[in-house]
Amino acid sequence: MLTHPDSDETPHPPDPHQLWQESAAVAWLDGDAGIGGYIRIGHEPNWEEGAWALAFGIVTRAGVRYRRNETGPLMAADRLSHGLGAGDGRFSISYDGAVHIRAEDERCRLELQAQDFYPRTDFFGLAAGAIREVASSHFESSGTVRGTILIDGQPYGIDGLFHRDRSWGIRQWDTILSHRWVVGTLGPELSFGLMTWHAVDGSLRRWGYLVRDGELEAADDVDVVLAMEPDGITYRSGTATWILAGGETLTLECQPLDAVVAERHGVTWIDGLCVVEFEGQRGFCCLEASNNPRGGTIPVRTAVAAALEQGLTRREPASVASEH
Repeated sequence: MLTHPDSDETPHPPDPHQLWQESAAVAWLDGDAGIGGYIRIGHEPNWEEGAWALAFGIVTRAGVRYRRNETGPLMAADRLSHGLGAGDGRFSISYDGAVHIRAEDERCRLELQAQDFYPRTDFFGLAAGAIREVASSHFESSGTVRGTILIDGQPYGIDGLFHRDRSWGIRQWDTILSHRWVVGTLGPELSFGLMTWHAVDGSLRRWGYLVRDGELEAADDVDVVLAMEPDGITYRSGTATWILAGGETLTLECQPLDAVVAERHGVTWIDGLCVVEFEGQRGFCCLEASNNPRGGTIPVRTAVAAALEQGLTRREPASVASEH
């Protein structure tokens, strides 16, 4: 498991390959305020003469949602010296000793500042094979997030938890059939992550880690099970388990506040912002999942338990079945 210096917060020189990309992603949740979100900004300098790709969403306990999943040409305002921008600079993730997340959109404004609990770490070093075709260079961290949000005229003060990642290199999007990624934190005493990865070559890999009081620990094995909705892509809940040296296990029940659909290059994934509890302590996780058996040949038209429409929407009331 490698750690990364401050210099890796700045954009990296691109490879000439058409699918070279650099991306930053942040998932966050304030459980007390009942609001969370996800943002991923990708820069693809060799795709269509230079493109940004944005996946952005906000979810609330009250049912108000906001989603923006778009691409566009890279402009000068998107090319930040210490981060990545999209939408002519209206969306950004940057770093100056803290992580700054900003968004300016119709009926939605966000400004957050986040601080890591532990060093930027490449946990994908635990894995081999197909995952390196999607994230050849990579790091993650968890921490605290604070700031303000205005959504549909409703202001929120944010004091919560977050997880972030940063990746750069050639990204072979068509190598994935399905995956599960569970990352999050309960505070500086416990952060966590796991991934299962099902590749087009038929391989299925699992790996995970814990960060306990700043100490990194690799899991011997991991497991994650989702309660899927009838649409075959969104889910009602999830259970994540880490199996550690000596047989110790840690299991988290992940209950989504809500979720957002994200799409790029024929791959569709769901990011659920979830509340978790462990030994009486409350935290959060992002439960990301994809199910892509048709290889992106048919777009997603129905999402029971995640925001699919662009802009501001409201979550439909749960069905009788999903309430139980």
